[in-house]
Amino acid sequence: MGRIMVMMLTRDTPAIEEAFLVHKSGCLIGHHTLEENVQVDYDLTVGMLTAIQAFVKDTFGQGQFSLKNLEFENKNIMIELGENFYLAIVYLGKATTKMKYKAEEVMKDIEVEFGEIGDDWDGDMGVWDGTREHIFRLFSDDEDDEISDVEYCQLCGAILEGQPDKCPMCEFDFTVIMG
Repeated sequence: MGRIMVMMLTRDTPAIEEAFLVHKSGCLIGHHTLEENVQVDYDLTVGMLTAIQAFVKDTFGQGQFSLKNLEFENKNIMIELGENFYLAIVYLGKATTKMKYKAEEVMKDIEVEFGEIGDDWDGDMGVWDGTREHIFRLFSDDEDDEISDVEYCQLCGAILEGQPDKCPMCEFDFTVIMG
């Protein structure tokens, strides 16, 4: 009983504030925010993220490393990379496995639907109609997600299968707190 109680403790739920879909060229394709009437230069934000990503690749090796997360005091940015695009998700709180899974699925769907266009894009913004629906999915709280019934490690958020004594990711020993 103690083990199940430990796994069922409430986790910090991340609150996604905004998301950017960016073409590999660095051009902002789509954006959604929950904040209204904000005067921000989104192209400047995307330019900064793209420059940081390029810096990481140049410094640590092409294809070997990519920036996945940034932390700024109480805000975080998770970056999900695709072949032709990347998603930058600004959120408060701690990223969960469910949020990471949803970002991966949205990126896969965007690549399937728009990947060929992204390969040889000529700059016509009209070809990106339909990307907003994918971005909006990041903000929905789908109870039908395949991962919604999964139990998570309370320390690192890894998916737990069965009732292990240790987390397979961070190796946190659940028997210590059940003691």
